Amino acid sequence: MKSLTVGLTGGLGALGLALALLVMVHPLSVAGARYSWQDASLLLALQTLLSILLLYVAEQRRRDSEIANKAFSAVVAAVVLWACMFVYWLDHTV
Repeated sequence: MKSLTVGLTGGLGALGLALALLVMVHPLSVAGARYSWQDASLLLALQTLLSILLLYVAEQRRRDSEIANKAFSAVVAAVVLWACMFVYWLDHTV
């Protein structure tokens, strides 16, 4: 189970960070809304921060550190809240 969560959190962190870097260079159109630094700077900043936190938690879980057990659930909750904010942004932008 630990290796699954390490792989999943590390993969989501890397994917989120790569997507954030891509959007900073080349804006994307998501469901008719422009996802760019100018239009969604708070969401993009939170996405970058959460991606870095996901990578950190994945590394700490791989090392089986004590903080990883506490931080993992907090980061998962933060990602869910970010996804809700993104859906809300999409709903009110389009």
